[in-house]
Amino acid sequence: MDHVETVKRPDMLFHLITGIEKWQSDYGLIPDELYMGMLMFIHLSAEGNLDPPVDLHHLLRILHKPSREWGIPGLENDYPENAPLLEEAIGLVADADEFMNRFISPQDAEQQNMYEILKYCREDGRQLQAEYTAIRTFLSDTQHAVIAARELNNFVENFQDSELIKLIRCCYQEVTQELPNFRKCPHCGWTMEHKQDRWRCNKENICRHFADMEMFESFDFGKQRVFRLIPGIQRFVLLPGISELRIAHRLRKKGYTVEMYPRVDTVDLSVSKEDKEFFLDVKDFKDPRILANFFNGQATSYLEKYKEQCVIVIPQYRNVLFREYKKRAQMYLNEKARDYIRIVMENEVDQVLQEVFM
Repeated sequence: MDHVETVKRPDMLFHLITGIEKWQSDYGLIPDELYMGMLMFIHLSAEGNLDPPVDLHHLLRILHKPSREWGIPGLENDYPENAPLLEEAIGLVADADEFMNRFISPQDAEQQNMYEILKYCREDGRQLQAEYTAIRTFLSDTQHAVIAARELNNFVENFQDSELIKLIRCCYQEVTQELPNFRKCPHCGWTMEHKQDRWRCNKENICRHFADMEMFESFDFGKQRVFRLIPGIQRFVLLPGISELRIAHRLRKKGYTVEMYPRVDTVDLSVSKEDKEFFLDVKDFKDPRILANFFNGQATSYLEKYKEQCVIVIPQYRNVLFREYKKRAQMYLNEKARDYIRIVMENEVDQVLQEVFM
C-alpha cells in the first residue's frame, strides 16, 4: 500500500464486498479483506473526499451513500454513481452483486456457478452443446426457480458426467425449513421475503415491475425436500433467461429457426431463415455506463464476433428502470467498441431481423 498508483478501484470494491460478506456471517471478527478495502478506499479518496473514513463504522456510513459522494475520481466507470454499496435491511445491494459477477468472470459476465458449467462444457475439446443448452434452458424456466428434490434429481439423471451433475446441484440451495417464511414470486417463481414492510424478490426486486407483488401464493410441496436457485443464478441466469426464452418463442412463431446458446454460449440466440444466420446476445446490466464499460474493456478478438452479425439485446424492463437506456449505453461506448457493438432494446429485435433477412 506504499504506492498509491498500485491501488485500483475494482480491487478496492472487490475487497470491500468480499470483506462485508464475510463480516456479516461473523460480526465478532473483522475480515482482512474489509480492512484492506478500507485502506484502499482511504488512498483512492485522499484528494476528493473531504471527510475520509477514520474507522470502520465511519466507512460503513459512507458506503450507505451514492458512490458519487465517496470522493473517488473515476469510480463511475466501475460502479453506478447513483448506487450505494450498502442499504439498511438489505445489506449489500444488487449493484454489488453485479460488480462481483463481472469481476469474477469478466469474459462472459455470468454468475460464477454458471460460468463453471460453461467452462466445463467448453474445455478439453468437450463442446457439450446439447448438455449446456439443456442446463441453461432448465435454469431459465420459472417453473424451476423453486423445485422439489425429486424434480431436481430427475433432471440431473439425464447427465452421465458426475462433475457436471455436481455443478448443476451447486446452482440450487435447500430451503425446506425456511419455506414457510417465503412466498412465490408471481413473475419469476422464486422466493419472496418480507422486508421493509413489503414482499421483495431478491435484492434489486425487478419483478415488481411485471406483477402485483401482493398477488402471491405460498409454496405447497407437502413433506418433500425443497430447493431454490441460489440468488446469483436467479439474478444472472433466470431473469435474463426469461427474456431469452420469450424472444425465442416469439421468433419461432414468426417462422424463424432459433437455436439457444449456440456454440456453447458464444452468444445467446442464433436466428436463421433460409440460408442466412444472425445472432442475438442478451445483456442484462442494471446501469448503461457499466454495460458500455464492459465492452470498452474487451480485446478486439472478443468484440469481432459482434461486427455486423450480432446485436446486443437489452431486456425491455431496463428502459422502464433507466430512461433512454440504449441511447446512454451507446454514448458511453469508446471509439473501438462503437465500431463493433450495436445495442437494441428487446422490442426492436423484429425490426432488426426484418432488415437482416429482407
